[in-house]
Amino acid sequence: TRSGQIEIDEPEGDPEPEGESEPEKLDQSADPEPVILRRSTRETKQPDYYGVRVYTAETREPESVQEALSSSEKEHWKVAMLNEMESMKFNDLWDLVELPKDRKPVGCRWVFKRKMNAYNCIERYKARLVAQGFSQRKGLDYDELFSPVIRFESVRTLIAISVQKGFKLHQLDVTTAFLNGHLEEEVYMRQPEGFVVKGKEHLVCKLKHSLYGLKQSPRCWNHTLDTYLKNIGFIQSSSDPCIYMSSEKLVIIGVYVDDIILAGKDIGRINEVKKALSDEFQVKNLGELNYFLGVQVTQNAENSSVWMGQPSFTEFLLDKYGMGDAKPSKTPVSLSSKLLKASENSELADQEQYQSAVGSLLYLSSRTRPDIAFAVGNVARYCSKPTKEHWIAVKHIMRYLCGTREFGLHYTKGESSAVIGYSDADWGGDCNDFKSTSGYLFQIGGTAVSWRSKKQSCVALSTAEAEYIALSSTAQEALWLRELNKDLNNIPLGPTVIFEDNQSAICMSKNPQFHGRSKHINIKFHFIREQVTSSNICLKFCPSEDMVADLLTKG
Repeated sequence: TRSGQIEIDEPEGDPEPEGESEPEKLDQSADPEPVILRRSTRETKQPDYYGVRVYTAETREPESVQEALSSSEKEHWKVAMLNEMESMKFNDLWDLVELPKDRKPVGCRWVFKRKMNAYNCIERYKARLVAQGFSQRKGLDYDELFSPVIRFESVRTLIAISVQKGFKLHQLDVTTAFLNGHLEEEVYMRQPEGFVVKGKEHLVCKLKHSLYGLKQSPRCWNHTLDTYLKNIGFIQSSSDPCIYMSSEKLVIIGVYVDDIILAGKDIGRINEVKKALSDEFQVKNLGELNYFLGVQVTQNAENSSVWMGQPSFTEFLLDKYGMGDAKPSKTPVSLSSKLLKASENSELADQEQYQSAVGSLLYLSSRTRPDIAFAVGNVARYCSKPTKEHWIAVKHIMRYLCGTREFGLHYTKGESSAVIGYSDADWGGDCNDFKSTSGYLFQIGGTAVSWRSKKQSCVALSTAEAEYIALSSTAQEALWLRELNKDLNNIPLGPTVIFEDNQSAICMSKNPQFHGRSKHINIKFHFIREQVTSSNICLKFCPSEDMVADLLTKG
């Protein structure tokens, strides 16, 4: 027990369900012990797909209370469960009531997780009580669900501007954030396993606040935090709803659910904001920003620089697929092969493993590794029916990661904090449908803050047309970045410069030239011409050998 208030009921065997008769015995000669759901005790081997070893039992968390309390880490899990229940009691989360006749309670279960730090070591054990929201009914148990989170382009832009402006970067973590959300609907839940109140087993929990697992919980928490930040003087960004700015002694806040970044020049003002948040919510002051959403952040005050990378995740990914000791490749794409769709004679790869590997690579490429964005986007097109050739291409990317584990984004203070863009296209690069690939990259202080590699939606009839279509999507991102920078007090002093290596595309963007070769182009792609005319964007020629976005179209 803890403080004589909370106690975990550790079942000696499989508990008999309440309100049900004793199950019929099938065979007197059978094992008299009750049948329980448990994992097989047989010795298991790690699966081997195409010579790739996959980690299984060593990294898995308990899937039930019984499994957690019978493991070698049971003391850690027990303390984690007690801490979670104390948070429930502190937040006055529910009342025990009789269940109305016309309502059905939602279930709940415990979810166990080992929280890892930037070096992939166990930082703490977490037990989370989660409502089984899949049983909720729309219109009765919930209504609106949408809840925004900060875009990672916004995170990188905030860090880049902080380096240019000399801002300090700190972070907070809100403990049991969802428990602070206020429910508008009546929701009833069964009592949590291991903490059923003796003598009140027939009662259910009438929730006063949101709980993890409920469909509307993210929205409730976001509304609560948004209201509080506005009440203490913060203004919400119009470009990213999860960025807030204070009008007095500028402090910028970025919110991703319960993870909060604070940026500002005055450390005293940052501490004031921290105190204001801790007065309203239970928060952990994590000090200077060093690990955010799986990304390691290293701040160097001496030379005013910040490095972002994912070496631990890269190491984990390579070890997971048995590529940790593979021979490194110099490029993420093999220049000697072109990927094609599976045919009748193709040897298929394991689809589940392929999709899992590609998903991990997509996460890596979208956070800190623009150098593999094209290669990953290329293999991601074949997730529905991957072949052995596609799997070899995935392993080629991992071989490239073997030699570039420590690569990341290094933000340094430059002469200007203006946003600079690069746009490129690869005409007819896809061998299956001959569509082109668009790529753009934006920098602040010489380091990337936003990038994208995507196959175009229509077939381009020329290189100029492919480049012109790519410029249209680049312009859309440029306008969004302009507005975001205005909100972050990095006001553009002129039009945003975008470098392009095709003179014909630049001419078409400035004037309606080459009518015979451009009259068929969809009207939506002429958006770039309007932005150039209104002086929001300035196009400049860039030689192909200096085109930074080339790595997003050809690997």
